[in-house]
Amino acid sequence: MKRVYEDIIENHFKEDGLMFFLSGPRQVGKTTTTCSVAQKLYKKWTYLNWDDKDHREIILKGPKAIIDFANIEEASEEKPMIILDEIHKYVDWKNFLKGLFDTYQKKANFIITGSARLNIYKKGGDSLMGRYFPYRMHPLTVGEYLYSNLRSSEIILPKKIKDEDFMNLFKFGGFPKPFLNKNIQFSNRWQRLRYQQLFRSPHYQGDRRQH
Repeated sequence: MKRVYEDIIENHFKEDGLMFFLSGPRQVGKTTTTCSVAQKLYKKWTYLNWDDKDHREIILKGPKAIIDFANIEEASEEKPMIILDEIHKYVDWKNFLKGLFDTYQKKANFIITGSARLNIYKKGGDSLMGRYFPYRMHPLTVGEYLYSNLRSSEIILPKKIKDEDFMNLFKFGGFPKPFLNKNIQFSNRWQRLRYQQLFRSPHYQGDRRQH
């Protein structure tokens, strides 16, 4: 299923060389969308996930290790894409990205994704200011379902959604897996598991204590 965010990502790198920060709830489709764009538009691209032990070891070796792993040559007609997922779980992630981008921005494009809000703004200022644009991915809506391409104008003609499509969106919600599966048993199990992951996880309890 094509998401409008694919066009947003493509348009971003046509206009800017800044990092593309994509935040949003878990399982909303961030990884699928960003990897889909990279596969379609880039001859060379690399995906690293902080939650993957082998990937994490590469990241911890420093920016040069990432570039070496991505096999980026000194001279290239087209910038390759590097996607870093859940990097905000790294304690010093902001300074890490600052060094990575400042050193290699001319050699690669960077997408940074995270399940939680990529909380940039903390006391002491934003060390990444001027190096990224933030975006947030939301679950599928009626508007995006009808218009999955980036709008060329602010005003568009209204379009009717089919009753069956509307009921599926209403019944299964806008998260890709249950919506595409269209099975009520799967949807109920998915919702229960999501609830457990969100509200019974140590990360959530820790966030509550901080606030």
